[in-house]
Amino acid sequence: MTANPPAHPTPETLLAREWDRYRERTPESEAMAGDLRAVVPAGVCSTFRAYDPYPMHAERAEGTRLHDVDGNEYLDFALNNGTQLVGHTHPELDEAAIDQIGDGTLYTRPSGLIEYAAAPLVDRWDAIEQVRFTNSGTESVMHATRLARAYTGREKVVRMEGAYHGAHDPALVSRMPPVERAGPATDPTPVRESQGIPESVPDDILLAQYNDADSVERLLVERGPEVAAILVEPACLNLGLVEPEDGFLERLRELADEYNVVLVFDEVKTGVKLAPGGGAEYYGVEPDLVALAKAIGGGYPVGAFGGREEIMELIAADLQDGVATGAAHYGTYNGNPLALRAVGVTLREILDDDAYDHVTGLAERLAAGYREVIADAGLDAQVKTAGSQGMVHFTEEPIRTFRDWEHVDVEFHEAYWMGMLNNGVLPHPHDASQQWTLSVQHDVDDVDAHVDAFAALADDLAAAQE
Repeated sequence: MTANPPAHPTPETLLAREWDRYRERTPESEAMAGDLRAVVPAGVCSTFRAYDPYPMHAERAEGTRLHDVDGNEYLDFALNNGTQLVGHTHPELDEAAIDQIGDGTLYTRPSGLIEYAAAPLVDRWDAIEQVRFTNSGTESVMHATRLARAYTGREKVVRMEGAYHGAHDPALVSRMPPVERAGPATDPTPVRESQGIPESVPDDILLAQYNDADSVERLLVERGPEVAAILVEPACLNLGLVEPEDGFLERLRELADEYNVVLVFDEVKTGVKLAPGGGAEYYGVEPDLVALAKAIGGGYPVGAFGGREEIMELIAADLQDGVATGAAHYGTYNGNPLALRAVGVTLREILDDDAYDHVTGLAERLAAGYREVIADAGLDAQVKTAGSQGMVHFTEEPIRTFRDWEHVDVEFHEAYWMGMLNNGVLPHPHDASQQWTLSVQHDVDDVDAHVDAFAALADDLAAAQE
C-alpha cells in the first residue's frame, strides 16, 4: 500500500514546523521567557524584541557569533539591530572601553574626549559643522526636529508614511499603520501607534510617501508656511531596504530650499553603514541636519545630531527675560566618556577605507548568493543591498513605498526567519521590516554559510509560495 504523500506546505504549516523545531532546540529560552514575564512586561525590555512563540535568550557573543542559553551557536547578521558594524567584542574597542572604565565612566564636565568623538563626525559629513551627543536614536531625531522648529519658527513636520524615527510621541504616528485605517495614499490619515499619545500630536505631522516627491510638494504647496522640516531616512530601512529612486532625495533638497524648510536626514540606521558619511555621501545629497546613533558607537549606547552652524548655534542661545531664544538640549549622560571613547575608536581606528571595502564586498557576495538560490528554487523574491546592508523581500515586485507593504506576506517571512534561526543563522533582526548587516569581522566563509542555510530552506519556501 502506497503511503499518502505529504501535504503541500503552506506558510502556516511551514511556520508551525519551524516553531516545533525551535521549541525542541530552546527549552531554556522558553523557561526563562516564562519567568521574565512575571517581572518584566512581555519578558523583554523593548517591545520590538517580543515575538512568538518566545524570544531566543542570549548568553554571550563574540566576533560574528551569538550563543543562546541552550548552548546553540548562531552566525549573527542581525548584530543588535545593525548597531555593531564592528562585530561583537572587537578587540580594539574592548581594550579602549576597559581603559576608559579605569579613568571613569561619567564626568558631566567637558573633556578632550568630546573633540575626539566629534571631529570624525564633522570630517565624514559635509552637512555637519557642529554636533551634540545624545544617548539614542530616538533622542537624536527628537532634538533635530526640535531644532528645526526653533530655527524656522514653525511647527509642522513632513515625513514619510511607514517610516520609523524613534519612540517619542510624534515618531509613533503612522509607523506602518494598518492600511485599512490609513486612508488613501494621496492623503494618508495619521494613525497613533500607541495608547498614551495625545490626540493633538498627529496634528503636527504631515504624511507623504517615500519615493514620491510630488506628495511632498503637494503638502508644501498647501501648508508650506507652517512646515519646519522634511524628515526622511536617505534609504527607508523600516520597509526592509527601500532605496531612493533617481532624483527623489535631490528633489527633497530642492523643495526644502524653495520653501525654506529644514531637510533632516535620519541616519540612525544608515549612518556609517552605507558609507563613511552615511546615506548623505552614498546618495550624494546634503541635508541641513543629521540624526545619528547605532553603529557610530560600535555597540555602546550613544547618539548624535549635527548640521549647519547657523542652525546648531541655537542650542547655545540663552534665556532672555525668562523666554527661551533657542532650542533646549539636556541630558545627564550626554557625551559620557565611555560612549565618546567608543565613538572615537570606532570611527578613527576601525571603520577605515579597507573596512568599507571589506563589508561592501561581503554584502554583494551575500546578495549574489541569495539571488542564485532564489533563481534555482523558483522563488518570487527581491534582494536589495546598499553598503553593508541587505534584505530579501518575498514579493513579485520591488517595494518602493509603504503602500507596497500590503504585498508582503508577513507570516511567510516569519517562516523564513525562524527556519534560518533553526539552521544556525540569525539573518537579520526579527521582523520582515528589518535588514542584515555585514560586519568587519565577517568573512567569506560566514557569508557562504549564510547562503547555504538559505539554500537548505529554499525548496520548502518555494513549495509554500505556490
